[in-house]
Amino acid sequence: MKMKKFKLSRKWTIFSVTANGTFMATLSAGIVNIALPTMAQSFQVGLEDIQLVVSMYLLVLTCLLPVFGKLSDIYSRKWMYLGGFITFGVGALCGAVAWSLPSMLFARAIQGVGSSAMMATSQALIAQVFHGKSRGQAFGAIGAVVACGGLAGPAIGGVLIQAWGWQSIFWLSIPVCILGVWRGIYLIPRFHPLKHMKLDIFGAGLYVLMSFSFLYALNTGVSLGWTSYKILTAFALSLLFFIFFIRREKNAVSPFMGLGIFRIKAISYGCAVAVLGYTSLFTNSVLLPFYLTDIMQMDPVKIGLLMLPFPITLAITSPLAGSLCAKWPARIITTAGFVLLIVSTLMFAFIGKEPSVYYIVLAQLIMGAGSGTFQVPNNNTVVSAAPKGKLGVVASVNALSRNVGMISGIALSVAIFTAVQNFSIAHGAAPTDAFIRAYMAAMLFGTLCAAVGGILSVKRD
Repeated sequence: MKMKKFKLSRKWTIFSVTANGTFMATLSAGIVNIALPTMAQSFQVGLEDIQLVVSMYLLVLTCLLPVFGKLSDIYSRKWMYLGGFITFGVGALCGAVAWSLPSMLFARAIQGVGSSAMMATSQALIAQVFHGKSRGQAFGAIGAVVACGGLAGPAIGGVLIQAWGWQSIFWLSIPVCILGVWRGIYLIPRFHPLKHMKLDIFGAGLYVLMSFSFLYALNTGVSLGWTSYKILTAFALSLLFFIFFIRREKNAVSPFMGLGIFRIKAISYGCAVAVLGYTSLFTNSVLLPFYLTDIMQMDPVKIGLLMLPFPITLAITSPLAGSLCAKWPARIITTAGFVLLIVSTLMFAFIGKEPSVYYIVLAQLIMGAGSGTFQVPNNNTVVSAAPKGKLGVVASVNALSRNVGMISGIALSVAIFTAVQNFSIAHGAAPTDAFIRAYMAAMLFGTLCAAVGGILSVKRD
């Protein structure tokens, strides 16, 4: 795609449209999580079933990221992004009128498709409009938008659900989508695609099957049992599809992804760093609320307040890290972020039974600072290294790395926690002691991921 130069004011106007979609997707994710208990009562289902509302969205979103990234390199990136906006809005409408769990899962799948299209193209749009120093600042600003969406989601969701029911959280997305599409039509320029490129449909299909099988097994292994025939079959299928996908990529005239992009050190190291960083971050996302509930005996209001320091420091450090991208090498900034992640995960690992509130707040602040510090320069480095005609694919693979890290962090930390807790109880430990040991083991795993990510960050160019 041809690069265009825009005035600074026009760049940030275009940015505001991508920020609109990013904020909405982040806001929606937080709101839906808050609404799960109410939905479960409405649909008369249990916790294991209602969690599928989140899993369906995440699986569809993650599996389709490189597909939409590739399509955005072939066709109009503008209309790919706006099409995702429209699809997300259609999914919100279906969610608002859903009458059962299957109908809600259908709605969330549609939203996953729309969010995937937006996420796959938003970073590429920013990279295509911003260059040099301003690109790092734009990625930093997007990090702040994500943090603001995370902050606003639970608060807005709680008010809406209490006043008008869980359906209101989906109705809220519809006018936001309409506004975003209307602004995007007039504000986002239409970049001319590279018409000689083609989509390898067979390769894309193999990738989707491979990723869906693997992520399904990873996401449901704890609930179904890692040795259950469903999980083992899913892992086996993912390996089989992976072998077929690699062979197809090597032999296809126009490969779907083009594995040559991973020969570029900035991309391969950056994606590995993203997976490890987000795995470390998300080891605590599910376990901390349970710790605060079961060990600290806190009510939901206090738990919500103790979760706020993380997005607050994320919102502050993301723009700061973006500004530093023009002054310091990315490896210095990202490595500093991983050092902060190591400190924070170690603090949670050795939190004990009766920590002070200030200790928890400090650990959350450090973890949020580490998140914002490593994310922004890493995103900037990966996307800036994209070869000609591969910007959409590289941006989507970067987003894919982030989502795989999120899923891995949650799944593996819960698996480690469950295994250590069951082992401790079986050997006579009291429930509280078993919980603390299990939590420590899970968080030490997060520390290990952060340490490996820091080492890779040092070795990058």
